[in-house]
Amino acid sequence: MTAGSLTIVIPTYNRHGPLRRALASAVAQQLPEGLAVDILVVDNSQDGNAFGIVEEFRAQGVSVAYSSEREAGVANARNAGVRQSRGDWIAFLDDDEAAEPGWIAAHWRVIGITGADAVFGPVSAQAEEPGGLVALLPNFARRIELPDGADLAPHSALLGTNNSAFSRACLTGPEPFDRSLNGCGGEDSLLIKRLVLSGQKLRWSAEGCVTEWVPPRRLSWSYVTRRRFLSGQIRSFVLTMLEPPRWGELAQWMAIGAGQFAVGGALTALYWFLDRPKALAARASAAAGLGKIFWMRAFRPGLYGKGLVS
Repeated sequence: MTAGSLTIVIPTYNRHGPLRRALASAVAQQLPEGLAVDILVVDNSQDGNAFGIVEEFRAQGVSVAYSSEREAGVANARNAGVRQSRGDWIAFLDDDEAAEPGWIAAHWRVIGITGADAVFGPVSAQAEEPGGLVALLPNFARRIELPDGADLAPHSALLGTNNSAFSRACLTGPEPFDRSLNGCGGEDSLLIKRLVLSGQKLRWSAEGCVTEWVPPRRLSWSYVTRRRFLSGQIRSFVLTMLEPPRWGELAQWMAIGAGQFAVGGALTALYWFLDRPKALAARASAAAGLGKIFWMRAFRPGLYGKGLVS
């Protein structure tokens, strides 16, 4: 592939240890020849407390750019990353993730082979420390059984910016991520759906892997149930924010949600006294179905900030 440039954007919010790990994995990338890569940390804290972490890396001779976005919200942080980035391509890495050394090289290879406008890769999940139910880790992972370079348009509802790379042409306008979703999330799902409908090429980077490190407080059934409910809501409500809204598709997702809720509820009752883990898994599935039905703003929990669902 011809030469190019890419910025790795790491939005962060009060996570010093995880940010160090994410930054270290970005610095350790084994880059393909001809690709110029720089790293940008976007600090969404009120007091700019991630600056000291960036300074630690700079003291070691690592070039890391820093941007402070003090207006709280995940969309604000991502938009700031787009504005401040220098590359023709922008790769997003969450601050609780760590990328494999070949992460960027794998994405770049797929871009070159397929002419993709955006690429997405697998996310595995690991417990950050002992404690919590490790059986819940798959709820934090993304694995799509497709070959390298496969078309992701039919699977776009499964995608997010955690482990992604976009051409700058995909991120046009002053706010490519919708600020109205700052509190609940889904700003990346909305963007991805718009890209699919506009005919942009989304491709799978099977070897571009990252790991999400999950703290013990997230590895509980109550947390996963709330997370699954909100994920179900996002599947539905982004369809109402398109121009024009996709009411027919929304009706399909709500019908799927009704079936998911009915089956999950029945299995919850069946297993409750026989196999509690299966019952709780069924309850989480039912919650996801319920979210697809009750997607309206009045029912949305907070994902970021006070709600702290994710």
